[in-house]
Amino acid sequence: MSLFGALYIGDSGLRTSQNALNTVSHNLSNLNTPGYVRQQVANTDTTYTNSATSAAGKRLQVGDGVKYAECRHVRDAFLDAKYRNETGRYEYYQKSYAAMTEIEDILGELDGKAFKGSLDGLWTALEQLSTSPNDNTYISLLVSKAASFVENATAVYTSLMQEQENLNKQVVNSVKEINAIGRQIHELNRQITKIETGGVENANDLRDKRDLLIDQLSGYGNISYEEESNGIVTVRFNHNDFITRTGVFEMGMLVDEDTGFATPYWPQNVRYGTDEKGNKVADYSSAQVFDLTEEISTKRDTDVGSLRALLLARGDHAANYTDLAVGTCSDQKLNALGISEGQYNENQGLKYYNEHIKNSCVMNIQAEFDNIIHSVVTIVNQVLADTAMVNPASGYLLNDDGTPMQLFLKNETPAYEKVVLTTAEEKELLAQGAKLVQIYDEDGKPVPHTFWKYNEEDADSPYSLYSCMNLKINEKLVQMPSLLGFKQEDESVDYNIAADMIKAFQSNVLFLNPNATAPSTFEDCYTDLVSQVSNSGYIFYELSEYQQLAVENADNDRQTVIGVSSDEELEHMIMYQNAYNAASRYITVINNMLDTLLSVGA
Repeated sequence: MSLFGALYIGDSGLRTSQNALNTVSHNLSNLNTPGYVRQQVANTDTTYTNSATSAAGKRLQVGDGVKYAECRHVRDAFLDAKYRNETGRYEYYQKSYAAMTEIEDILGELDGKAFKGSLDGLWTALEQLSTSPNDNTYISLLVSKAASFVENATAVYTSLMQEQENLNKQVVNSVKEINAIGRQIHELNRQITKIETGGVENANDLRDKRDLLIDQLSGYGNISYEEESNGIVTVRFNHNDFITRTGVFEMGMLVDEDTGFATPYWPQNVRYGTDEKGNKVADYSSAQVFDLTEEISTKRDTDVGSLRALLLARGDHAANYTDLAVGTCSDQKLNALGISEGQYNENQGLKYYNEHIKNSCVMNIQAEFDNIIHSVVTIVNQVLADTAMVNPASGYLLNDDGTPMQLFLKNETPAYEKVVLTTAEEKELLAQGAKLVQIYDEDGKPVPHTFWKYNEEDADSPYSLYSCMNLKINEKLVQMPSLLGFKQEDESVDYNIAADMIKAFQSNVLFLNPNATAPSTFEDCYTDLVSQVSNSGYIFYELSEYQQLAVENADNDRQTVIGVSSDEELEHMIMYQNAYNAASRYITVINNMLDTLLSVGA
């Protein structure tokens, strides 16, 4: 090898050492940069040069020094996948816990003191009334406590609806953020491939940005991803194509006209058909991002991602007692299920509850709470109505128009409407169990075939329901409580009414939900509801804490690979500095040899 060849070898040592030192410096300067991954220089020896042939006929080979191969960032795909999966699961339980915490705050203390006080107050007023049913003081107290009961029940339910609106805003923002992340990853794919196409340079810093975005995306849902040979990363979100080689399939948001709730869907999966008039009709049934009827299971990875948790917690409507699989089912719901009312009550109602209501912490509490309120209100009104209709001619507990007096009213749809019936219509309605109140003329004589007909609650019409958002107290009784004076036609005090109400309050007549094994009293049912919220909140808390620990452990494992250690990098700096100095000394020696040869030649 010539001396000039030896200089080349020394120069290669200087350049590779300098590159390594630059990489170490880059690592140290990004020690606290989020998402930065430690970079590592890889060197390789150059091809050998055949310098001569020995006397034995063998070729003499001389190394040509070292050359820079690549600067790669150090990652472990397995640890990345583990970290991202644990992150998604943590976000699911954390969001679920946050929603349940809000519900606990709405109900009051963990023992439900805030609203339970209203329920207890109504019960106390009934107890006191039973001792002296015709005492105006006790009657006024009952009306006052009933008004407070309605006011507080409405406030609780309104707060639950506001929580749904808050969750809906989070859903909208999450979808926007997911789409924004998708666009950024796609753009980074383009930049990375542009830089790395020549096979000369790795776009490590851009790759770090992309990997950090994938980390963020994993918190929103269950993702899978794959890097192709050209450096492009394709991503699937909840088993659907999201980021492809050519672009991004952004999520759309289907907004319900009635509720304003947004449901994410895949526009590419929408099916189109035509209606009877030939108009184009979109079918979104197979396009929704999540099937929220799926069982929540770690084994099936259905407990991954904050977006699913938000959608489940929010639900798809403001639930009421009709969403429980007891009583009647709306015609709309029956048509959607394709079953009869009898089938609904036997099995499908329970299935509907378990698939659509149970897993939504807000909707479930709405339905259970509303069921309690509805039961209390209707039982009180029923006791008053039954007494009034025993002898309508007496006018006892009747309004001026002859209808039974109610303590609780609906905001819309009067309880009774005036009807004129034929004999056949009258018989048919009575056979169906309709409530008809005879109307009398000014002389006290019954008007033939003329009645006040009770408007039964219709699940298809929320305004016909004795439900939290459709309740008010009878203002006539607020202004004049004495109208409830429990004094019969013969001037005797009626002790039965308050006693019947107390009996109803003490009876086990109410199921908290369709999965409850035994009925409870109103008070016990509410206590069970609060306990359910507390227990569910504790479970979500424990699971979120466990998942947070799992995320931290996964991140620690990953940091041992991708993280920058200042001590380790300083060791590398000393090593590469010594290599640089050695190469420099080698070049100095060769340079002195050349000087000597040149001086001899002179």
